[in-house]
Amino acid sequence: MTKAILVSLLAIVILTGCQTAKETNEKPIVSVSIAPQKYFIDHLLKDSIEVNIMIPQGADHASYAPSVAQIKKLSGSVAYIKMGHLGFESSWADKLKAANQTMQWYDLSKGIEMIQGEHHHHNHEPGHVCSAGVDPHTWTSPKQVRRIMKNLKSYLTELFPQYKELIALNHEQFLNQLDEMDERLNNLQAKNDSLAFMIFHPAYTYLARDYGFEQLTIEFEGKTPSPSRLKATIELAHQKHIRTIYIQQEFDQTNAQVIADEIGAETTQVNPLSYEWLKEMDRFISHLEQQ
Repeated sequence: MTKAILVSLLAIVILTGCQTAKETNEKPIVSVSIAPQKYFIDHLLKDSIEVNIMIPQGADHASYAPSVAQIKKLSGSVAYIKMGHLGFESSWADKLKAANQTMQWYDLSKGIEMIQGEHHHHNHEPGHVCSAGVDPHTWTSPKQVRRIMKNLKSYLTELFPQYKELIALNHEQFLNQLDEMDERLNNLQAKNDSLAFMIFHPAYTYLARDYGFEQLTIEFEGKTPSPSRLKATIELAHQKHIRTIYIQQEFDQTNAQVIADEIGAETTQVNPLSYEWLKEMDRFISHLEQQ
């Protein structure tokens, strides 16, 4: 569905959907951008509220256009909690705000040292800026999720003070899980301080930065690599002894398979946008531990 059509339908949603949604929903609605955010909120509030995800599984968060049904549900939301710096959030912010002018906005990237652009190395220099803009994938590093959860605890307590004790208790329990994951990654770095992994789209840049790993990407500045770039990537994969290439379902897997075939590696699908955040992170870390 094009943006032009959605803009026309927004007026209908605002006039007919907003009040109805607020009157008929038993639970308050909070809208978010991606499924991992719902996972985090569900762990703090359980089933006390309804969470509306704007970007469905398998969709590219840089180019996705929401459906009319999603906009209608958003019109009944008390708040929008954005991940921060996703392409969808930037391009659709004005239209989403127009759909619900009373909705409060919160940003989970608050307090996080953001990475500028796509990085294909570790030990990033402070202030280093690349042309591709801000890397939004903060939720793929336990260290950054700790900050995300702190922000979320504050936002949800402000929105739903009646659940303050529940949020605080569940937040503490979630931090214990993050501590265990953080310890695994620290141990892995201590055992293999030159660990490198290759992935099509740079979804684990914060994890690489936070734990001293090296993330090698096939995609370059958001584009499919040129033949010369692909050749250089194959040579780099040989040098780094890459044996597994990680791919995401929303991206073309052709070039990843070409590289894998050339260097005798296997391909493994990962899903950083999965609702099952803990399971997906555990699976990815387990792969890294086997390298």
